[in-house]
Amino acid sequence: MNITIISPVLPYPLDSGGAQAQFNMIDRLRSKHDITYIFVQTRYSQGDALKKLPVIWPNVDIVSYSYLRQVAHWRFFKDKMVRAVKMRTSKGDERFKVERAIKPYGVYFTNDFVCFVNEVINRKKTDVIQVEFFPCLHIVNYLQPGIKRIFIHHEIRFIRNERLLKNLTLTEEERHRCLDVKNTEIEDLNKYDAVVTLTDTDKGILRTNGVTSSLYVSPAAINARQLTYKEWTGKITFVGGYSHIPNKEGLDWFLTNVLPEVKTDVSLQVVGSGWPASCENRWQNVEFLGFVEHLEDAVHGSIMIVPILTGSGMRMKILEAAAMSVPFITTSVGVEGLDFKHDESCLVADTAEEFANAIDCLANDAVLRKRLTENASKVFENKYSAQALSDVRDNIYCNVVKNNVM
Repeated sequence: MNITIISPVLPYPLDSGGAQAQFNMIDRLRSKHDITYIFVQTRYSQGDALKKLPVIWPNVDIVSYSYLRQVAHWRFFKDKMVRAVKMRTSKGDERFKVERAIKPYGVYFTNDFVCFVNEVINRKKTDVIQVEFFPCLHIVNYLQPGIKRIFIHHEIRFIRNERLLKNLTLTEEERHRCLDVKNTEIEDLNKYDAVVTLTDTDKGILRTNGVTSSLYVSPAAINARQLTYKEWTGKITFVGGYSHIPNKEGLDWFLTNVLPEVKTDVSLQVVGSGWPASCENRWQNVEFLGFVEHLEDAVHGSIMIVPILTGSGMRMKILEAAAMSVPFITTSVGVEGLDFKHDESCLVADTAEEFANAIDCLANDAVLRKRLTENASKVFENKYSAQALSDVRDNIYCNVVKNNVM
């Protein structure tokens, strides 16, 4: 089967959950299918990674729509400059927070871009067009008919917006714009032959909100090595990049509201790319490690915290913790859609007091730490192994091409 993937997220290096979700699935499926990967380059600095990925995937045709071609489009250039200025001058402003949610900056569907994509699709004699991530969702309106179209929904945008903005007072115009974003998202999803979510929870949300396309569930796979339990070393670890808003929001909440209430002597390390010097200066007792190529070197033997308050989709970091036998504490939003249960395979805490108590409890109970990790490891093996998940995705392709509905 010839599959053409369109995505604004480069699946290498594995420095984000989105990159890892794509990489591990494609890596498993590239031996079964002819895969073409159209990458919409969103920043100029990705050139080195674009050179390395074809070496790793010699049988995947990687076609890049260059950053320079986008900059040549006046509206793209203008919006990027305006956004850069606002990021420096209005970062803490509530109106700017709302603007970032309801006017996401990203892919522009110019004639040049649309022609580029369709030329590749024709040249590769594509059987299935797979679009990934919300910024590329709208391209369904410009794809030629007659070819099966699948959208991989890593995170439902209108759910993310609702959770992100729930504590803000919106103007009448902002409320209308939020509704427009939601309605457009649903309208675009209904133009695909199939929509794939990462969790049953997200599938149910889409169905409840009027998505009538065939809906499938295909969790993302991770590449972390399965490890045996290692005794706690006194560290707690947060994993996540700065560019993902729920990561910034969650870490800020944890450092401001949770950590001061923790009674146990712990040290916190943050693993993930993009955290600026301003964060390091603000939280001087936190060790920012940046991107770590081998995550187990930093995480194994620690307690992982996943203080996620907003967003949707699937938290890859939870699967990584389960695979590496690392006990973890998360929120209801963080574990949403995953089969890890409070006090069975993890601890779930939604208030600052609960989260701090959970850290103290886990830090001081070796038996509990080991029991939770053993149970989480079993859940991972049974439901989230890379081979099992790639088989699920492969079956979806077959069903879509045959016009079957699950």
